[in-house]
Amino acid sequence: MLSKTAIKIVGFEKDITLWIAETKGFFAGSGIEVTFDQTPNSTEELLGLIAGRWDIAFDNGDNVVAWDEGQGVDGKIHDLFIFMVGARELRQGLFTSLGIREISALKGKTLGVDAKATGFAVVLRYILLRHGLLFERDYTLKELGSSRMRLAELVAGNIAGAMLNPRYVEDAALLTLRQLAVGKDYVDPFPARVGLATRQWADSHRPLLVKFIRVMIQSVDWILNQNNKRETIEMIKIKIGRSAQQAEADYHRLFEPSTGLTTRCEFAPESLKTILEMRRDLGMIKSPLPLLAKYYDNGFYSDAVSQMLAS
Repeated sequence: MLSKTAIKIVGFEKDITLWIAETKGFFAGSGIEVTFDQTPNSTEELLGLIAGRWDIAFDNGDNVVAWDEGQGVDGKIHDLFIFMVGARELRQGLFTSLGIREISALKGKTLGVDAKATGFAVVLRYILLRHGLLFERDYTLKELGSSRMRLAELVAGNIAGAMLNPRYVEDAALLTLRQLAVGKDYVDPFPARVGLATRQWADSHRPLLVKFIRVMIQSVDWILNQNNKRETIEMIKIKIGRSAQQAEADYHRLFEPSTGLTTRCEFAPESLKTILEMRRDLGMIKSPLPLLAKYYDNGFYSDAVSQMLAS
């Protein structure tokens, strides 16, 4: 009988890889008990992770860079790092009300973000910079939280625009919104969903983190097996609350070469270069740029793969 070891996870949503690992018994078979808490915003998420309320978070790679550079909400330098990647998708795009037909028309407007100096807000600021608009000079940002919260405020007319994941923009909202930019057209590659932790927790729980990565690789391998297509789609419908048509579309996106699930969860460090260069252009970080290795450690992943090959 395997003894159970708990891991506390936080993120904006419990994605299909975690659901599969749980429902197919991959976590239980590895002796891991997982709890998942949904966060309303990245500030609460990362402060909780740093304080030890959670062990692992799933978020985008820019948050790791920002908080390690002292640009998180507390202004302190932290030891967050990336240990694996989930989906390689920068699906977020700039959506506005129908009355705004071009990005230049956002001058003087207020846009909604999760946090002003981290995550997809930085992508938004970069898109607007490319169109000659400067933060605080030409527009303001309002911190609202998750994509769903930003969408609600945009539909209500309380903000002029926001970066949103198109999968949350349902047909009814599309009738009142216009997409002016696709994030991937401006920032690519981009580590949009990564597994992250503090180095302190990871170093003191190395065997457990390696075991967790093994389970996540097992889950991704299961999803990418075409024999499991129908069951995966059904799981997306039931667990994530998507319609049959939406679940089918979500499933096929998992296989898109540039935005889908990364084979075996291996993190590509060069995607961090995109973040650093974007932040440099925004004046948020200075040259020479920090070494990429400051923000990730593939050693835990390498140990997981080696153990899987040996078993």
